[in-house]
Amino acid sequence: MFYTYMVYYILGIVMIPGLILGIWAQSKVYSTFNQYNKVQTKHGKTANEVARFMLDSGGCVNTQIQQIRGNLTDNYNPKTDIVSLSEAVYNQSTIASIGVTAHEIGHVFQHREGYAPIKVRNALVPIMNISGLIMWPLIIIGLIMEMMYYVTVADWFIYIGLGIYALNIVFCLITLPIELNASKRAEKMLLATGEMDQEETKGVKKVLNAAAWTYVAALVTSVLSLLRLILFIFMMRGDRN
Repeated sequence: MFYTYMVYYILGIVMIPGLILGIWAQSKVYSTFNQYNKVQTKHGKTANEVARFMLDSGGCVNTQIQQIRGNLTDNYNPKTDIVSLSEAVYNQSTIASIGVTAHEIGHVFQHREGYAPIKVRNALVPIMNISGLIMWPLIIIGLIMEMMYYVTVADWFIYIGLGIYALNIVFCLITLPIELNASKRAEKMLLATGEMDQEETKGVKKVLNAAAWTYVAALVTSVLSLLRLILFIFMMRGDRN
């Protein structure tokens, strides 16, 4: 009984740094966004107007823009070629709303140009969709096989399961530079199109840098989750031995 409690205690401690970082990152995103969502841009154009102008200027005249519910639920869907802007962004003319919009437009041009990391991430998406369904069955089968003393076969099942789980880390590693690149594109486009001046883009940079920390937190959490899983497997083995 004591050993079981120790296992859960240790496995819980492993995740604490990721949990703290995740909470801090989310708090930083919302506080920074709210700060700059009170600062109006000099030109006064709304986010959807800026989005339309940027898309048309870049030759993406067929890309649609729509408003969606929620706060900071903004995204670009390459399958439908639609940029979705949240209620807190769509009709706003603030530094934060324009910055978030430009970031999503950055994703549009990444897809249009065939940005390499985007291609890799897209290739991983189907695998990620089924990874959660097959990972645990493989690991559980491996542990059962080990109990039946089929150690070599058990190891193969467990290692394959861990390998599939590790794809989460790969996915996060690829996503981070994609998001950072979209943010850099956003800043450059805002300056190049004259939608913002140098001083205003400093606020945009702060908003987008804050958002980037959520992806860093996701990466750290993925690494810690894999570590916790490995510890769990070894503890289970140790308990039986």
